[in-house]
Amino acid sequence: MGVDHDSSQVRAIEELKYRYLRGVDLKDWDLLASTLAEDATASYSGGVLTLSGRDAIVKYMRDNLGSETRITSHKVHHPEITLGDGGTASGVWALEDVVIDLDAGIRIEGAAYYDDRYVLKDGAWLIQATGYRRVYETLEPRPEGSVLTASWWSTQGRSKLAPPPD
Repeated sequence: MGVDHDSSQVRAIEELKYRYLRGVDLKDWDLLASTLAEDATASYSGGVLTLSGRDAIVKYMRDNLGSETRITSHKVHHPEITLGDGGTASGVWALEDVVIDLDAGIRIEGAAYYDDRYVLKDGAWLIQATGYRRVYETLEPRPEGSVLTASWWSTQGRSKLAPPPD
């Protein structure tokens, strides 16, 4: 029994989206750039922010999410991937995200739907266009006395609550 070509292409696109978000959350700008076509576009928050070109998208992310005191977590699920003709595809994804801004003392949480377009270049899928429209977004102050007990950067992902090994 052979591998279904369409299902392997869909899986490759799913992995591409996961790498894109891992690049954002871990502030790995080279990884993020590797997921985007050179002429990619992005339209975030229902079009409030629109960017053109891989370099502009990566620069925006670096400038706005690059601080180790602005921590993000993006989770996508329920992908609806449609393969097109000539090495193109589209996808819709449910998004749940959290932003913790330690400097501003706030926590932002939300849900949205991504609407993406993909292109196959040199045998690899890239994001040609990405964007989301919010279902909801909340912003709240972090509770007084709230402590960050683990961070990828300041604690190397280790919880300060975990007992040290014997």
